[in-house]
Amino acid sequence: MATQQPEHEVAVVRSAAAEDADAIASLLGELGYPTDRGSVGARIARLSTVAGSAMLVATRSNCVCALATLHLIPLFHRDASLARITSFIVTNAARRSGVGSALLAACEDYAMSHGAERVEVTSGDRRPDAHAFYERRGFEREGVRMTRWLEERRDGRN
Repeated sequence: MATQQPEHEVAVVRSAAAEDADAIASLLGELGYPTDRGSVGARIARLSTVAGSAMLVATRSNCVCALATLHLIPLFHRDASLARITSFIVTNAARRSGVGSALLAACEDYAMSHGAERVEVTSGDRRPDAHAFYERRGFEREGVRMTRWLEERRDGRN
């Protein structure tokens, strides 16, 4: 379970493992996506077999306090890939302690080592603190992201 750790302790970033499922479920709940250990365990197992996908956790004293997932997307219009961070959460207790910066650096290292030319992060409009975090690290707002839930099409609601 994610718990408060001393601010001076350095975070260790590593790949997520099945035994992290409880802590990751807690982190996802904190992000606003409640889930359970079983669902997280199944996601870890599934994504661990997907080439170009990474699930990273940051730990302090062997306690998971942050999570990032990222995926490489091959581009057609350029001879490179884009790395998209699809989830990024640092527990409230570990924010402003360097954990997020260490985790983001690990994401960028993964992206560069796998041929990505840039990295992007998705972040909901209701998360201004997260936006400020990314902007302080050189991210810029670019374009508009538009989404559509496919259930509408499945239900015939066009």
